[in-house]
Amino acid sequence: MFASLMIGIALGTGVFLVITRTNAPRVLAEHIVRPTPTPTTRVTPALQPTSTPTPTPLPTPTPLPTPTPSASSQQINEFIERFSAQYGVDPNKVRFTAICESGFNPGATNGLYAGLFQFDPRTWQTYRNRMGKDASVALRANAEEAVQTAAYVYSINATGIWPHCAAH
Repeated sequence: MFASLMIGIALGTGVFLVITRTNAPRVLAEHIVRPTPTPTTRVTPALQPTSTPTPTPLPTPTPLPTPTPSASSQQINEFIERFSAQYGVDPNKVRFTAICESGFNPGATNGLYAGLFQFDPRTWQTYRNRMGKDASVALRANAEEAVQTAAYVYSINATGIWPHCAAH
């Protein structure tokens, strides 16, 4: 009985050389394995345009006017005093948050956040619904509604919505 040894060598480009050796006298066989050729596909060049297109100019965005505050500082302070008393909270804490969040500007916006207390739409709707009040997000810019909502938030100790501006 004869034993055999098979060695494979990769030659690159998909060619593999196989050498077989047995212990039979003077038997050495070489086999070259070549990959099966695959048919090539013909690429048809794309049609070239006959003329150079003229780029359409992009419209220039019209800047939105800066919203004017819906209430004066005096009116905002009056709202703070009234709603802080109604909800039993410190008016200075409510005032501090309004200054910190918006600079006391009821028309302030920052991305999704708006109003004196920079409520995002979801948070505004959540607390307004809990209060049984109109939850329209447009009311965030109404100073009186915003102060009332903020005083309510302080009254239920939910000031985590202002991680950097809640007074403790």
